Amino acid sequence: MRKRLFPLFAAAGIILAACGSHKPITTGHINTMEQGVPGNVSYYLLPRTVIVIDVEVSKKKYIPGPYAEFANRYLGLEDVIRESSEEYAISSISINSFAEPDPAHTYFVNFPEDKEQGLFLSLSEAGLIHSFNVDSGAEKLHTPQVESKHYVNYGDDATFNYYVDGILVQRIDTIIETVPIDTILVQRQSLRRSWVEKSPGQRAEEVADHILDIREKKLDLISGFQEINYSRETIEFMYSEMDRIENDYLDLFTGISSQRRINYRFVHRPEKEDIARRHRLFRFSASEGVYPADAGTGFPVTITYDRSKTTDGLQTQIARNTDTRRRGSAGFHYLIPEYSDLVLHVGEEKRAEARVLVSQFGIVTNLPPGDLQIEFHPATGSIRSVGDFKKGEE
Repeated sequence: MRKRLFPLFAAAGIILAACGSHKPITTGHINTMEQGVPGNVSYYLLPRTVIVIDVEVSKKKYIPGPYAEFANRYLGLEDVIRESSEEYAISSISINSFAEPDPAHTYFVNFPEDKEQGLFLSLSEAGLIHSFNVDSGAEKLHTPQVESKHYVNYGDDATFNYYVDGILVQRIDTIIETVPIDTILVQRQSLRRSWVEKSPGQRAEEVADHILDIREKKLDLISGFQEINYSRETIEFMYSEMDRIENDYLDLFTGISSQRRINYRFVHRPEKEDIARRHRLFRFSASEGVYPADAGTGFPVTITYDRSKTTDGLQTQIARNTDTRRRGSAGFHYLIPEYSDLVLHVGEEKRAEARVLVSQFGIVTNLPPGDLQIEFHPATGSIRSVGDFKKGEE
């Protein structure tokens, strides 16, 4: 089964009620919060974007056959595996993102104690804001998430399947002894039998003879040399089985290779002040595979960001108006995110690209104080909709 990564988030509602005046609701960053703030206080967080890079690596392993050195002598084979080796290659890369609470953007909401009607603040399980004064059903509180990968090793190391006969052979030696009989010397011969281990050459020759025998039987089968009138299906089955057995024996000369896929997941949290450089995720070697980012071997695998800078002009305008805004008089704070082009390099080779909406690359601003109905995009902290609360109640 595939499981959700970073399960975000069950809805949590906070209702505050009292009676009285039209004093507006205000918010502020927790760093500006003073002791003894009047009214009922609640808290919410804005999100930050986390980049998830899933990398699939293909590993191929080559194993020489035990009789590789005799492949040319007995079977005339030149193209065989002669040394053990491994090869790695990045077969696929996927880039996704998800939202998590940003501890640098934690805000308090000051609810005056003399409000004449109930107020509703809807938060996620992790404290991300969803809505204010809006009845958000469960279907509206869903936060986009990244599917988790089911990490398993695909494929396995291959093995050699067949050996012909045993590894021992009987050796017969002729023993000649000279013995005296009366005054005559007579030679006496005797046979001595013993079991010795076959040499690699002997075993290779036996396997090669067996391969040639299988080939001869395959030729007899398809040429109609057998006396029994087999059906077509039977002939095809027998031929395929002999072909499979022949290939298994050939592996003892040519060697075998196996392939498997290995999955890795890397997580990166971009920062607006640190996007000019390449950020190293890991290092990769075609002969060794994946290494940690600080290893001294392999090619660096890096990620770079190119901001669209669509919020720079708005940031300048907000900075000009800073002196006209008083601390504690702000309405709900929210994010205006910004798109960024993301590029992943292996060494100097570009391997993957994506266009991602990144909350950290945008700006944080606020609504004016007031009794409003607000819906947020919980994944980015931006506003989905905003309206007058009193009008919404009419």
